[in-house]
This record gives sequence, structure tokens and C-alpha cells, in this order.
Amino acid sequence: MLINNRYFTVFRTAARGLEAQRIALAAATENIANASTTRTADGSPYAIKRATHEVADPQLRRFGPMLKQMQLDLDTTDERHLSGTTLRRRMPDLELGPSTKIQETVQTRLEYDPAHPHANAEGYVEYPDINIVEEMARMISANRIYEANLSAVQSAKDIIKRTLDI
Repeated sequence: MLINNRYFTVFRTAARGLEAQRIALAAATENIANASTTRTADGSPYAIKRATHEVADPQLRRFGPMLKQMQLDLDTTDERHLSGTTLRRRMPDLELGPSTKIQETVQTRLEYDPAHPHANAEGYVEYPDINIVEEMARMISANRIYEANLSAVQSAKDIIKRTLDI
């Protein structure tokens, strides 16, 4: 028996979400690890890394309004039947979920430490302007979203398993 590919879109969507949060978690971890780095191996200041999530396909940006319209259609039609145009027919097999990229920005703060080997003529050292508390909050948020995606995968597996048992 061949199973339709649409049953596995939830896994592809969750995988993209898992990947996005893994990248965000890695960026926050790297920022925390380099919070006191004055220079990189090539002598330049450390660039703060931020994970940016975006939906590349403009058709996917319409998902919210399309879903709302479908809900309105359900509210306004006769309760004994459904409209023939379903969301699946309007949106064929598309990859849902964000694409994630790392953006690097150089932001520094000056700290007075004339004994430091990288201090300038006035005795100030340039450190990356990283707020450890904000980075920890980003890590916690990414971790929780990652766990939510794992729960979605587990729920989908359970639903498919129960469907096959029937």
C-alpha cells in the first residue's frame, strides 16, 4: 500500500523548524562563548551572530489570511456540508517553515583596562557588545520551540500509527 506524500508534510515542516532552532541555539551559544573575546584569529573584532528566520516563498506568507478565509467559509456554509475548495487544494505540496540564515554584526563596547594586551592608547579594550542575559533568553526560547517541534513530530507519528492500526 502506497501512502500519500501529504501525510509526511508535517515531518518536513517540523524538520525545518528543528533546523531553524538548532541554528539559533548555536548562534546564541557561540555569542556567549565569545562574550569576552577581544579579537578573532585574523585580528578583527568578534562579529555578533543572530539567526534570522524568513519565509522565502511569498505564497506561504498568505497562509494566515487563507486559513482565516477557510474558517470564515466554514462558519458561513451549511453545517451539513463543506465547501469543495480545501486548503490542501489551494496550497499543493509546499515546504512550510522558515529558512534560517546567520547575520553577523560588529558591535563593540569599550572597557577601561590599561593592563590588557589589546588596550588602545587611552587604555580601553574593545569587547563585543553581547548581553549574556539576552543570549540566555534566546537560548531558552530556541530550546522550547525545538521541544515543541519534537512534540509535533511525536504526535504526528502517533496519529499515523493509529491510522495504520485501523
